[in-house]
Amino acid sequence: MVKRVYERWARGDFSVDPELMAADFVWHQRRGAVEPGSHRGGGIGLALERIFEVYDDFRIEPEEYVDAGEQVVGVARSCGRARGKGMELDLRLAFLWTVHDGKLAGMEQFAERADALRAAGLA
Repeated sequence: MVKRVYERWARGDFSVDPELMAADFVWHQRRGAVEPGSHRGGGIGLALERIFEVYDDFRIEPEEYVDAGEQVVGVARSCGRARGKGMELDLRLAFLWTVHDGKLAGMEQFAERADALRAAGLA
């Protein structure tokens, strides 16, 4: 499921797939991001809109997956170009996905791979 999400994100497709994501999916964004804090439901769409207001051609390209049972750590690069300024975004981040009842129940973003592994109990 996580790989399917990243395949879409690498193409710039950030639409929500109800086959993959639980209705109560929650996204915990790291501090310092364009849209920090926790987002769920329609709030996820609003947070994504803020990202797209800042960046053209925004995408997230996967590099690594680490299986942690009911959790998966995904390491990926966030890429894009700042609107108006043309500055390139190329930022490596780690994402801790939680799977519950056969669906993605949540995702927490970390600036460092080691922090996501620790949160998954894989320190």
